[in-house]
Amino acid sequence: MGTYRQGTGQNNRADEIEYLIELESCLAEMFRESEHLPQRSHLLTTNSLIVLRMLLENLSISPTLSTHLTRDTEIEDLCTELLDTTSKLLFEVLLAVSEHPTFGTELSLSRVISQLESRFSSFSGVYSSMTERALFLISRKSAPSTTFLLYCLFYVVEVLCRNCNKCRTLLTSSHLEDIRYYCSSPELKVVRYTPLQTLTIERVQKLLKLLQ
Repeated sequence: MGTYRQGTGQNNRADEIEYLIELESCLAEMFRESEHLPQRSHLLTTNSLIVLRMLLENLSISPTLSTHLTRDTEIEDLCTELLDTTSKLLFEVLLAVSEHPTFGTELSLSRVISQLESRFSSFSGVYSSMTERALFLISRKSAPSTTFLLYCLFYVVEVLCRNCNKCRTLLTSSHLEDIRYYCSSPELKVVRYTPLQTLTIERVQKLLKLLQ
């Protein structure tokens, strides 16, 4: 995974981004489907959390594109899809350590936050992109097909804003006005009559309260 995100000193190709999308989608699904399996806890906490540290390190880095590819609409769509899968995977990680704390004291939300803060020079760009993506979707009054993605995005943005000072500072300095504008009256913008409607609205309201 790391060779596609970093370390080569080269720009990413479209097929590498497609590979990352498939890989992160599989990892998110594995997190979701292995919630009650003790093997998941063992895998994430073994060898001083090396697997989790490698995962978070790669989620903290955006693909590197050559100048001409940044204007390619196909590449833009792939990068957006990758951001969506990254958001869903980070959602599963945060959910696992905060709302389903089956790891004991070895692994906690504070440890995950600490790992992200240590890479904030790169993760700040990913976090900003997630925030902008969430605002874009809610500004379009969201579609049923994006209901779960919208919840994942606001969950990640709100949880990190609440628990990470660097994330909160970033939102306050760069996104505050947009958040206040696009997130006002969320009950009118989130798709109605879906299981995640209330939960998504609550996350949006919590984020607004944090940034008052």
